[in-house]
Amino acid sequence: MTPAEYDVFLSRRGVGDEDMVSEVAAGLSRFGCRVFVAGPEAGTAAGAGRLALIEQATDFVLLSAPPASGTAASGDDPRRADLAHAFKTRRNILVLADPAHGDALVQAGLPGRPKFAEWQRVAYDRARPREAIALVAHRLVSSSEVQDRRFMRRVKLAAITVAAMLVLAVASRAVPAAVKWWNRPTAPPPLPRFVLYWAAYGQRTEGDRVTAFPVTDGSALAAGDQVRLAFAGGSDGYAYVVVRDAQGGVSTIFPGATVRGASRVRAGTLHEAPPGGRWLTVDERAGLSAIYLVAGHDPLENLEELAEETDAGTSPAARLELLSSTVAGLLDGRHAAVPRPIRTRRGREIADEIAPARPPSAWPSLSGAATSPATETGLVSAVVEIRVRTETVRRLRE
Repeated sequence: MTPAEYDVFLSRRGVGDEDMVSEVAAGLSRFGCRVFVAGPEAGTAAGAGRLALIEQATDFVLLSAPPASGTAASGDDPRRADLAHAFKTRRNILVLADPAHGDALVQAGLPGRPKFAEWQRVAYDRARPREAIALVAHRLVSSSEVQDRRFMRRVKLAAITVAAMLVLAVASRAVPAAVKWWNRPTAPPPLPRFVLYWAAYGQRTEGDRVTAFPVTDGSALAAGDQVRLAFAGGSDGYAYVVVRDAQGGVSTIFPGATVRGASRVRAGTLHEAPPGGRWLTVDERAGLSAIYLVAGHDPLENLEELAEETDAGTSPAARLELLSSTVAGLLDGRHAAVPRPIRTRRGREIADEIAPARPPSAWPSLSGAATSPATETGLVSAVVEIRVRTETVRRLRE
């Protein structure tokens, strides 16, 4: 999600909700939203300004927090006019409410207006505000109404532009030239093959000594060993790191967040899995069978589903099928036949002559010694599969 792609208006009471407004505005800004927060005044001039901001923003978030100590909950609440105007102008409306606060505006719908659906309500836990804000951002980004409204707005803008050009062409008696110029093909710029730079490291503790070692396809690992991957893409894209244990369980260790869009990676930027300096520890009972590093120009919906769903949300067999079918169908030049020209889902052609970005200059070292990453080249996507030898799985089960 690019900055300022989603505009959000925060409707506030203005008395007692300063901390909540500040926390929500900062949190949504971190997710790439441009946030509008009007002042607490509800006068005629100030109210007109609030209504204009509501029309400018596609999304509308109604904030409900207990009033400040010693102040009345009733009175001239500017949120009533805000909400009425949001319904009138068909904004995408969400309610972020403190469950401990009985807010009549949140609990009952306006006369003649439909009540809020369950998906439009998000509980605001003051002890865990980041989770509530992340859920609000996820529902705003994934709302089909927002996408449809944005599309219609673009269609309207395109129609106005076409009409203006036709009027100008008729006035200047240059309709044939204008039509020819309008219909000229404009292909999107091509992309290079997707390239993955990667390295896998392990460490094991023997007594008081910690030994580091590289992890490659066929490496032997034992219970208690720790593994970490470092990788970078040669293009902007999306990346996923999935592990499969010896009992058929499948888990995602990158991205570390369950919010859609967290899998986005930038060209030449170093990433680690698990993120945050953590390690993947080989479990004594489950073991470790394989590690998959998959990346490409387009997001992979199956792996997005794995990243968003918890391990308990789907059965192990279903998660394994999602992983297997994704790897088997990758357009990387090895798993599926791809006729030329090769294009991404957005219609951009893959060109062999375009060079990918170089790997980061700063790369993790192994036992203090400098290492260089391995390179995996694909087409629209690329995959690295690190399998653990069968002897390792048996040793884990002993």
